[in-house]
Amino acid sequence: MIDNIAVGKTIAKLRQNKNMTQQQLAAALNVSHQAVSKWETGAALPDVQTLMALTRLFGITMEQLLNDEVPEDRVEPPRPASPFDEPIQNIGNFVNNIVNGIFKPKEASGAGEDEGAEDAEAPEADAEFEEAPGEAAGTAEGADDFDAQRLLQMAPFMSKSAVDELLLEHKNALTAGDIARFAPFASQECIEKLIQNNEQEVNWDVLRKVAPFLKREVVDRLAKAAAKGGQYVKKSAESSGINTEDFGKAVQDVGQKIGAGLESAFRRATKLGNDVVNGVASTFNDLVENTKARQARAEELRKAACERALADEKWDWLAEHIPEIRDEELLRSIAQKANGLGMHDWVLEHLNGYADTRTIDAAIEAGNWGWLGDHVWQFEDELQEKIARAAAQQENWQWLSTYAEQISLENCADEIAIAAYKAEARVLARQIAEHCMTDAQREALANEAIAVGDYDYLQQLVELLSPEFIGQALVANAQQAQWDTVARFVGNADGDSIDKLMELAIAEGNFDAIDMLDEFL
Repeated sequence: MIDNIAVGKTIAKLRQNKNMTQQQLAAALNVSHQAVSKWETGAALPDVQTLMALTRLFGITMEQLLNDEVPEDRVEPPRPASPFDEPIQNIGNFVNNIVNGIFKPKEASGAGEDEGAEDAEAPEADAEFEEAPGEAAGTAEGADDFDAQRLLQMAPFMSKSAVDELLLEHKNALTAGDIARFAPFASQECIEKLIQNNEQEVNWDVLRKVAPFLKREVVDRLAKAAAKGGQYVKKSAESSGINTEDFGKAVQDVGQKIGAGLESAFRRATKLGNDVVNGVASTFNDLVENTKARQARAEELRKAACERALADEKWDWLAEHIPEIRDEELLRSIAQKANGLGMHDWVLEHLNGYADTRTIDAAIEAGNWGWLGDHVWQFEDELQEKIARAAAQQENWQWLSTYAEQISLENCADEIAIAAYKAEARVLARQIAEHCMTDAQREALANEAIAVGDYDYLQQLVELLSPEFIGQALVANAQQAQWDTVARFVGNADGDSIDKLMELAIAEGNFDAIDMLDEFL
């Protein structure tokens, strides 16, 4: 029998490994984000066609997905990246190519033993950054021996590390189309390197196919490059999670941050003397400082342009440029003005969680629960809880049953669950208890059932409650001579409570209870 919860956890783990949100996975599979949420919580299973799409997307077999047997090499920690890595690596490659050009005549006539030894220190770096497509000495041989189609057939049964090794070894034999076909079976880092090696061939079709397997900032950069004919544009720091003030820190470690190309260039340039090394270093520092200054100035100008557009109410222009805005206060100002003009749908479309509370109140008052269900996940937690409380007040238990697991109920889960319990919506109360409550909130719901002697419902909650709580409740029952209830739940109590129950049974002279408890001592 298929375990829905285990399958859901596997899907969630694989999605998170790809740095994908539920909305992004839903878009990739052409389903709703509510469907993805239900899969991951175990409330539902994908259909067979969607399961097949998931296995292709994550590069695993159907058996591995359904039995929670995902190989460890399919679950890799995301590699931290900086939006500045690519431009800086390009600088490293540029400098390295210049230095290589200086040495080409010497290498052609036969390099000395010392030079050969020094070059051998970093063969991987040289191979990765110096061999341009069609120019590497070993390209033709690698292309002749490499069968991409056969490797593609074996890739689902291989580890990612093995696939990466073969792909990088024969990267010059791969087309952009090949890279797209191998994307589900290779690591993000490998796909990025292959794309970089074949960037001239990357088009919209290829980018669409590899996008689910790359970090969002990488996809943004490649999309901009494709739109601008290959000219790279920096991804905004906010979107990539890097603050511009951290730029200096991002390039502190030369070997790690500016790429093996520049490191190799420095190593080779040492042969030309300190003057050349100092000149290269000075040039690089100037490039870094100029990049920082230009970026800061560009941000100031973009903000000024947005403020002017807001003053002139150029909503179409703002909608186009909102993704570039980093200033939180400016975003709130735009949302506030738009909401003030009644442009609530515009705010929802372009600013997601900045909806005005007046919009929420109007929808609740009008009973527009369909609209609220479509948009509730975009709102801030406080507004989500407000909507949930309103649904409980109107006893809209069906709506809550559908959306409770997708929204924040941190501060009101017990309040809503207790209301549902009292209104006989007990399945919903159990659902909220399992997915949305803290231990203290679950105990509050259990106490409601205990207070009215509803031990059948307590039985439904017992697996969610701590042994200490069950034990304390049973001690209270024993003190009232309710030993039948004690016998029903004693297997879920903690040891200290069982000892206390035995003391009470001995004090009463209740030997039936003593015999029953003795099995649990």
